[in-house]
Amino acid sequence: MSKKNQSCRIKAEDIPLERGESPERFPDEDRVVLTDEGEPESFEEAKNDTHNRKWLSAMQEEMDSLHENHTYELIELPRGKKALRNKWVFKLKPGDGGNPPRYKARIVVKGFQQKKGVDFDEIFAPVVKMTSIRTVLSIASMDLEVEQLDVYTAFLHGDLEEEIYMHKP
Repeated sequence: MSKKNQSCRIKAEDIPLERGESPERFPDEDRVVLTDEGEPESFEEAKNDTHNRKWLSAMQEEMDSLHENHTYELIELPRGKKALRNKWVFKLKPGDGGNPPRYKARIVVKGFQQKKGVDFDEIFAPVVKMTSIRTVLSIASMDLEVEQLDVYTAFLHGDLEEEIYMHKP
């Protein structure tokens, strides 16, 4: 069953309690409504979605981008190495200025299957501090024009020391 435009109602008694908390902290009439943006949760859902051609086109666009940027090589898995599994992540980006929404698909490695010391040694995720953004914007406010830039392949600019093996999507 597709999760598109599906909502679910959660009763207070369904919410896990912290140790020592009593269920009376939530009155019975309280409800939480959760909804999603209508994105498929899996390849199977994307394939069976009413907009399946758009999702499949987004997937092909992702694979073309990875191929054009020489992101991977198809090889036999070396002896003693483990291939990580992957999954498709789908996102419906709202159109701006009356444009139709954009269908985005990304193939991601299930990195949580890796073990520290076996598959990798350290974790590093560069992020920008908010103070840096404020500084740049304050300098730009001195009669400069600010524009937004979306880098689709930003992840390609990082250097990996380890070899990563992944099953084909």
